[in-house]
Amino acid sequence: MDKHFLEFWGNSLLNAAKGQKQLEDMTAWVQQGFKGFEEMTTLFLKFYGLDNVTKDSPDYFAAWKKAEEEFRQSFNDYLSMLGFVAKNEHVELVRKYEELKEKFDSQEETVRHLRLLLSESKLKDQAELAKPFEDLIRDQNNQFQNLVDKFSKAFKKGS
Repeated sequence: MDKHFLEFWGNSLLNAAKGQKQLEDMTAWVQQGFKGFEEMTTLFLKFYGLDNVTKDSPDYFAAWKKAEEEFRQSFNDYLSMLGFVAKNEHVELVRKYEELKEKFDSQEETVRHLRLLLSESKLKDQAELAKPFEDLIRDQNNQFQNLVDKFSKAFKKGS
C-alpha cells in the first residue's frame, strides 16, 4: 500500500478527530450557557467586545444577551450551511413525519375500504344489469319448452 496514502489518510482522520472534539466542546459550551470552557469564554468576550465592559455595569447583561443571540444565530446558520440540522428541528421533523405517516396509513385504509365498496357496488350493478337478460332467457326457455310440449302432444294425437 502507498505510504503517502497512509500518511494522508492517517492525518486526515486525526484532524477529523480533533475537529470532532472541538465541535463537541463548542456544543457543550453553548448548551451550558457559554460557561465551562474558560478559553472559549475569553475568546467570546474579546470578539464580541464584552471584554471592555465591566461585569457590574447595567449594560453588560443586555450586551451579553445580544452577543449570545447573535452567536447562536450565526452558529446555527454555520451548521446549516454545513448540512447539519439542529436537534430540536430534527425532533420536530420526526414528530411531523410520524403524524403524517399515521394520517397516510389511515387514508390508505379508507381508500382500500372505498375501493372494496366500489367493486361490490359494480358487481351489484352488473348483477342488476344482467337480471333482465336472465329473465328474458328464462322466459324464452319456458316458451320453447311449451312449444316442444305442444308439438309433442300434437304428434301423439296424430299418430
